[in-house]
Amino acid sequence: MIDLNNLAELKKLDPQNTIETTDLLLRQSEVAWEQVNALTLPKHLGDISNIVFCGMGASIYGALVLKSLLGREMPYPSESVSDYFLPDYVNENTLVVLTSYSGTTEEVLSCAQEAKAKSAKMIVLTKGGPLAEFAKDNNVPAYIFDGKLNPSGTPRLGCGYTIFGLIGLLNQTGIVDIEEKEITNALTRFTEKVAEIKQQAFTDYQLFINKIPIIFAAEQLSGNGQILRNQFNETSKTFSAHFLIPDLNHHLMEGLQFPTGAPLYFIVLNSQNYSEKIRQRVELTIDVVKQNHYEVHEFMTSGQTVYDDFLETLQYGAYLTLYLALEYKQNPAVNPWVDYFKQQLSAMAKK
Repeated sequence: MIDLNNLAELKKLDPQNTIETTDLLLRQSEVAWEQVNALTLPKHLGDISNIVFCGMGASIYGALVLKSLLGREMPYPSESVSDYFLPDYVNENTLVVLTSYSGTTEEVLSCAQEAKAKSAKMIVLTKGGPLAEFAKDNNVPAYIFDGKLNPSGTPRLGCGYTIFGLIGLLNQTGIVDIEEKEITNALTRFTEKVAEIKQQAFTDYQLFINKIPIIFAAEQLSGNGQILRNQFNETSKTFSAHFLIPDLNHHLMEGLQFPTGAPLYFIVLNSQNYSEKIRQRVELTIDVVKQNHYEVHEFMTSGQTVYDDFLETLQYGAYLTLYLALEYKQNPAVNPWVDYFKQQLSAMAKK
């Protein structure tokens, strides 16, 4: 087990201070929510028929979370694009939401130019770079944050900015209708739970040592399922997969038989705020997994609302994967294979 009191060893493993940054998630979220609600933004963007969210990796987290939290109350048909190109249907009545933490993501910048060419409506969320310049040059409503509460500089550890910034942008411009106090109250309640969640994550990470985490989620925690998978991948350097209930009930359960003895460990993101039908499905899903001789860990939220559920799960996943990375003696902030890939791709483009 890692020794969190061995500061010298932790500093060697974590020179970017991912530990402190993870501790700052709540404060990031509070500041982002305050800042975006203080912006002067248009209260109406005109006629909108659909929304396209553009972002790669952690920059798509806000869209995933928003769509999961709103569920059937999402006011417009929407699609998430993690690619260079927009769908053909994008036109002047489409809202294109462009998110890039760094502001340099080439896929998002490509979509920005295409959105401009199609006369689409746009909103931008970024820390700076070419995307911030694009927003300024084209008078696009934007939340451009400073990232000071992300001392690691790692985009996925700045998700307080990107998630709450996106929700605030769309709320302030009238695209969605969320009462500000719903978020503010959830953040306030969350302050009393962070220490407990941190301790729980420290206990639970040991379950996943040398295991492949398989994540199940549903409804308001659907976005958290993908986020947690990414956190296992990037932070812990661990293979992971995520599946959604009820879809997995129609295929995955037949895939638990072979190969025998696979090092799978299932984690269910659970909530008393799930609908009754989903709660029944969760219970039966766990039963099936156990009958196939796999262990299941439940993370049960304790919140009053879907916003509480999301916050608790986001923080839990951040700590869980951080501790697993440190156990593996990995720097949780860096992604050497992603960096290698980008360098090689850039070199290919220059040939």
